[in-house]
Amino acid sequence: MIMGWMADEYASIRGEPAPAVITGKPIALGGSLGRDDATARGGYYLVNHLAKELGLGAGMRVAIQGFGNAGQFYASLAAADGHRIVAVSDSRGAIACDAGFDVARLIALKNEGKSVTVLKGEPGIRAITVDELIGTECDLLVPAALEDMIHVGNAGMVRAKVILELANGPVTPEGDRILADKGVVVLPDILANAGGVTVSYFEWVQNRQGYYWTLEDIHARLKVIMEREGAKIWAISRDKGISARTAAYVHALGRLAKAIEAHGTQQFFAG
Repeated sequence: MIMGWMADEYASIRGEPAPAVITGKPIALGGSLGRDDATARGGYYLVNHLAKELGLGAGMRVAIQGFGNAGQFYASLAAADGHRIVAVSDSRGAIACDAGFDVARLIALKNEGKSVTVLKGEPGIRAITVDELIGTECDLLVPAALEDMIHVGNAGMVRAKVILELANGPVTPEGDRILADKGVVVLPDILANAGGVTVSYFEWVQNRQGYYWTLEDIHARLKVIMEREGAKIWAISRDKGISARTAAYVHALGRLAKAIEAHGTQQFFAG
């Protein structure tokens, strides 16, 4: 709604509709379908595409730190594929269940304004600390809420094979080095949570052209981009023997270098 207000105010100043000025608007004001789960869906497509290279397979055990928008949607997508959500947390605490949670029930609790922790004490469900969640024995750890959640104090506890950074900056630089030494693969936020900003880009494109895509179109286009960029970054990481995070920056800077070169370099003009 606030994004819609801002677009309307800008349109008043311009004296003409200008929906492309800002993204994240309600559908009725020029927003895009698929924006609600875009961050989680982008990460989901990425993990699925790289699963073989990451050593991940069917029936993964997944721990999710943060059960807001990104965490809830990722849990739903993963559970629908038959993976087990074995630990979750929100702002009021964390719980674990080795057999896997009923994700629909967790989401229903959040929609009622309750914490996931109300389930603690039920058969198979126990309360844990956030650090214990970080150290959960699982295949995939998904920090989906806050910055600096994995740091020098708890990175050594991580037992996951792979970390998917759906939050912005959930691993500190010091934590990153510890994880690298442990052989934990970190799919970095610059790539892993890019689904959100990619669908925002789709919204801008649709606003500019005045033609709106179906939800199926959005999902298909997002999948292509996440798989394409994920494969390129993974190849750079593998070929250069560097982390996926460093590879993502190598990939981005390489594109900038080509764009700058295309304008003509000092060497070109001197020659």
